[in-house]
Amino acid sequence: MGLAETIKKELIINPLTSANRDSIIRDLVSRYASVSGISSDKAEEIVNSVRERELLGSTAMEKGIAIPHARINGLDEVAVVIGISRLPIDFGGEEKTRVFFLVLAPDERPQEHIQTLSSIARLCMSDVFVRMLTNARTPDEVYQLFFD
Repeated sequence: MGLAETIKKELIINPLTSANRDSIIRDLVSRYASVSGISSDKAEEIVNSVRERELLGSTAMEKGIAIPHARINGLDEVAVVIGISRLPIDFGGEEKTRVFFLVLAPDERPQEHIQTLSSIARLCMSDVFVRMLTNARTPDEVYQLFFD
């Protein structure tokens, strides 16, 4: 499955209004939970898994991008939740972050997890693409960037 197949308009939050790393993770996971219909217990398990991964090292990258992620037992497919913040947030990297890609992958499919992370990182090497993401004002605008 390619990145385009994982991008769903209902999994885009723009604007993301959280002001710190934990709140951002919780908001991104909450959006995934509400769209996918998972239980609140499973959502909490995912939040904890993503937080544990962040403790190993921040997933914040250059250009104001962060890719928090986790492999989760029991998921059916890779999911990507995108959040765009109007204000830069300290997500633990060298620079503040405005664009967040939460990547959740089935535990038993590590290759898809790595491929999705790699695809996002490649896309975000483009200054133009990152600028267009940060300038997008609606989920529709963000969604269109992946399909134009």
